[in-house]
Amino acid sequence: MSLPAHVTSLYSEADIQKSLGELAPRLDAWAEEAEAETGRLLMVVCMLRGGVFFFGDLLLHMKKSVEPGFCRAWSYAKGLNGQPEDTVRMDWQDLIVKDRDVVLVDNICDSGRTLAVASDWLGVWGARQVRTAVIVHRLREDSRHTPTLAGFVYPGPEWLVGYGLRDSDSKLMNTRIIGFIPGTHH
Repeated sequence: MSLPAHVTSLYSEADIQKSLGELAPRLDAWAEEAEAETGRLLMVVCMLRGGVFFFGDLLLHMKKSVEPGFCRAWSYAKGLNGQPEDTVRMDWQDLIVKDRDVVLVDNICDSGRTLAVASDWLGVWGARQVRTAVIVHRLREDSRHTPTLAGFVYPGPEWLVGYGLRDSDSKLMNTRIIGFIPGTHH
């Protein structure tokens, strides 16, 4: 699926693939470190729904084995781009993280609220180390979290779509391109 004419392309499929090729070795190094220091595989947790495309592609680019995990998070009101809910809700799928090195993988760090709350919970539950990786880190003055790794850093206010980033009716999530709709802001 490609982006419709009313969407401006920001990062092409080739840009995303190049970024994945640069990020995967960093996670491979973390996986090697985790296994050497703890005797256990690095746990890499996908923040569902949006992070699923980046998560799958990133793991396929890695050379080291990791233990995948999943967390369903809700922080934005459904159907309202950029409208945060009062709280961040999470379903951790019965993950056990005590004494584990964990990497949270999401498609975007925007306000940083979801990744900040998730990182805090993992710390409370005894994770040894928590890192975060996103395909896009949107620079915002009010951000609550800076990801450990980011494929792209974007300073603009536009609402991004594609590659797991959704528009108001989720029709553009499953594209291999990241773009924005001119005139929309976060």
